[in-house]
Amino acid sequence: MRNTLRVLLWTAFALALSLVFADFNEASAKEFKDVSKKHPNYTAIQEMQKAGYINGYPDGTFRPGEPVSRQHVASLLDQVLKFPQPPTDKLVFADVPKNHMYYKPIMKLYNKGIISGGLDKKFNPNASITRIQMAKMLDLAFEFHMKEPAQFEDLSFLHWGYVHASALYSNGVTKGDHGKFLPNQSVTRAHYAEFLYRAMKVGKTPSGSVVSKEKAVDLTMRLPIVIEGIRIQGKIDNQSYSQLRSKQLPYATQAFVDGLLKEDYPSVCTHCDSFLFPGLTIEPSMRFDYTQPDANTLHVHTVSFSNLLIGGGFVDYVFKKESGSWKMDNFSGAAVGKKNFELTRQEAERVVKLNYPNSTKVRITYVSQTKETGEDPVTKEKYSFTQYKFSVDSENGRETVRVNSDDGYAY
Repeated sequence: MRNTLRVLLWTAFALALSLVFADFNEASAKEFKDVSKKHPNYTAIQEMQKAGYINGYPDGTFRPGEPVSRQHVASLLDQVLKFPQPPTDKLVFADVPKNHMYYKPIMKLYNKGIISGGLDKKFNPNASITRIQMAKMLDLAFEFHMKEPAQFEDLSFLHWGYVHASALYSNGVTKGDHGKFLPNQSVTRAHYAEFLYRAMKVGKTPSGSVVSKEKAVDLTMRLPIVIEGIRIQGKIDNQSYSQLRSKQLPYATQAFVDGLLKEDYPSVCTHCDSFLFPGLTIEPSMRFDYTQPDANTLHVHTVSFSNLLIGGGFVDYVFKKESGSWKMDNFSGAAVGKKNFELTRQEAERVVKLNYPNSTKVRITYVSQTKETGEDPVTKEKYSFTQYKFSVDSENGRETVRVNSDDGYAY
């Protein structure tokens, strides 16, 4: 009798397990009527559905082409990253009362500084979200590192969202659309699933008291662009420095704001390509050193390639951590001379490729190299450097490009 009961118990247990796994497989295999396997975002949508982040509609559709709302963006981000509950409940947005269905995730994102709402003190939870707004939210939520600036035809570095789009581009979360970012285009449900899926694969950047090289590069790339943009926009809006001062303080220390940034403001040009900070691209991936003397100080030493407007040089930044945020504290530069970059042939080839950002088919062929002579701007000493010669084939034809090893000048 005891053996018979034992068999019956094991049979029931096995049947229960089979039902559980059958339900799991059925759930994981669920597909939406309107998202075929040929849909460009099929994999992302399916993976997000399997993870339990999206469910679709009762009629079995996902409606991939519909715009995603701001409240749903906030809700999904909170589900994925599980932000901490704010210490106190408070009413921040007039259109998001405490009994709002998405009050908690919206307030969690607000508490983390990921969303801020509009000037009318509204969040507009049911409104669609644009691609640039989404870029900002994903960048801040996942704390991505900006590795290099993106080159989108329709997104100037003066745009408030430029660094956010660049951070997504640097991490492979966005690729753009035929060289454009389309910043003001509404994000569809399918596209948001794709963006969030890619962001999840990259993962949230871990934080700590010791600064990683990736974080040091991020500060070096991001803060100069943000500060430069604020200053140029200030000139465009005819703002005095006293009016502009507070806008720079979230990104620069008070000493730097009241020092070099104030001294240079009269020289800010709105109709030329002359800037206070060098426009770095791939330089930090070739020459980059940093030290952290203490938990709140960071020193960076890198280079800036020469171009038609400025000569190449060595660049030094000092960053300070204040109230939990890294800010620029100092900047200086020195021209190349006897001490120079000494670029290798492989590095010179990367410089050449940099000049063809929107070309789909580029073939670079090394041709030759010669020894040239330069003069140190300080000591007036003569020095030798290598000039590399390449042949470049693109959709525009064939041309010859030369790169100087001392300053990265390509022509």
